[in-house]
Amino acid sequence: MNAPDSSLLTVGNRVPDLSLPTLDGGSVNLLDFHGRKWILFMWASW
Repeated sequence: MNAPDSSLLTVGNRVPDLSLPTLDGGSVNLLDFHGRKWILFMWASW
């Protein structure tokens, strides 16, 4: 996953097209949730 350049993001802009891996080995694209409310919960284990 590569983070977009944060200098290009401003309040009111659309979320960049972003695909993230799921725990079961699949992936989810944030654009699949267009028009819906969602919560992005991120965590890490080292």
